[in-house]
Amino acid sequence: MPLAGMTSKSPMAMAISPSHKHLRLSAQVFETIREEIVSGALAPKTQISEAELSERLGVSRTPVREALIKLAEDGLVQIVPQVGTFVAPISVESVKEAQFIREQLECALVVEAARRADPATLRRLKDNLAEQNDAARDNDWDRFYELDEAFHGILAGVAGHPTVWKVIQQSKVHMDRVRHVSFRIPDHMAQLISQHTAIIDAVSRGNGPDAQASLRHHLREILATLEKLGLAEVADGATAPRPRDLRA
Repeated sequence: MPLAGMTSKSPMAMAISPSHKHLRLSAQVFETIREEIVSGALAPKTQISEAELSERLGVSRTPVREALIKLAEDGLVQIVPQVGTFVAPISVESVKEAQFIREQLECALVVEAARRADPATLRRLKDNLAEQNDAARDNDWDRFYELDEAFHGILAGVAGHPTVWKVIQQSKVHMDRVRHVSFRIPDHMAQLISQHTAIIDAVSRGNGPDAQASLRHHLREILATLEKLGLAEVADGATAPRPRDLRA
């Protein structure tokens, strides 16, 4: 459901998801803009107008300003005094730090997942994998992202540490910016599906070390993706290619 004052024709049209409606207004605005930045709908270096956002979201400038300050603290926007506010370029260093955090936590979780997984969990993982194949076939990048998140969430849940998955989600926002772009790379989704299959195989055998090795290989794919996108060797703060550039 769109925020007040929004129309589908707005070039930056944003909608509040049902999961955000319980949040205070500035938090709703924060989550809305954050998702647009992470998904690439708001490209790196795009200038953000407080007044324009206020009008389009149907809110006063105060919650918009509060949201932008918090986004700046998270490294997603840059506020340049007397110049303007801009979507921050993708920070390679932040991506690598997020990958390190995720690898340490999730590789510990998957050992527990392999030990505790039951037939019902394995069915959920395999059903999720089947849907990933459907999304890849349809080039449905947004759906694939959701399924990828759910896949890792299932593993964390069966490991008995769903709160740790929430910590991982909060820490990997800069990784997610690259992930959204990476799905446009030809055959990238198929490659991720193959890696997910190897993880399921190890978990189904109850083999913690194999599951951990497969997951570690999978989570380090983001580092290879940085190279594919031409970001690994450039100065930190470089701008990632826009999705339409990769489609071309």
